[in-house]
Amino acid sequence: MKIIYPYGKICLLIIISGINFLFYSCKNKTLEKNDESIVVAEVGEKKLTFEEIEGVLGKNMTKEDSFLIIKEYIDNWIQKQIMLKNAEKYEIGNSDEIKKQIDEYREDLVLYEFQRRLLSEKLDTLIRLDETTQYYHNHSENFELKQNIIRFVFIKVHKTDEIKYKLWNKFAKSKPEELTKMAIFAIKSGGNAYIEHDKWVVFDDILKVVPINTYNQENFLNNNRKFKIEDKNFVWLINIIDFRIKDNISPFEFVKDNINEIILNKRKKELLNKIEKELVEKAKKEEIIKINLQQYN
Repeated sequence: MKIIYPYGKICLLIIISGINFLFYSCKNKTLEKNDESIVVAEVGEKKLTFEEIEGVLGKNMTKEDSFLIIKEYIDNWIQKQIMLKNAEKYEIGNSDEIKKQIDEYREDLVLYEFQRRLLSEKLDTLIRLDETTQYYHNHSENFELKQNIIRFVFIKVHKTDEIKYKLWNKFAKSKPEELTKMAIFAIKSGGNAYIEHDKWVVFDDILKVVPINTYNQENFLNNNRKFKIEDKNFVWLINIIDFRIKDNISPFEFVKDNINEIILNKRKKELLNKIEKELVEKAKKEEIIKINLQQYN
């Protein structure tokens, strides 16, 4: 069945049987290669095929969800084609400026892909620890903290469990292996835990998951190390192992990944500049470069 919608000189053609076939094919997974050319919508001479539309559907989607997504995709496609069709009246696509922009955009895409492949083939991505630490020491002033950070662990358990098993006493003097056991117990009993004591985290992020009330973070961190917080049902056992106040230099571990990214980006730039110079020199030797500035002399 075909439904025709007149729109001035533009004709919208939606092939309902094509959409129904799309549902059937996605459900039964029996799509043949030539089925991908089935047209599901047309605007004038422009055609939208099954091959173009099938990529928007996720796996295990219901027929109702598929219909809504396909309908929205087709509506958006139709609107775009109508706008483009009307834009043709102004001959925008034929203007020298548009053609120039299209050419420049295509060149940028080609260069981007060329550089990406060069980096994939030739870039040394192995960064030694001594290289990272040297960069940190040489540029430490660039790694000033913008927020307070801490290293900490916490165990969240039911209040009854904390009392029953005397968890605060165990937590206060716990060793790493004992802390792991407590964390497993907390999670299995409906609580929570964080025991990555060697990682620096932003204190503001911790306040989103642990109910610490503080109006002065610096004062709080200077005066609290091991403590517990209670609400109606749970108790949080907290140990702040170390902290750094904002406006001080970041610990190396906190900025290590950022430094590696900086070093890698520097290598990328240097490698691309080196390759570019080599290619230009090669082109000069092969005499394929010609420059004529006589008219400007």
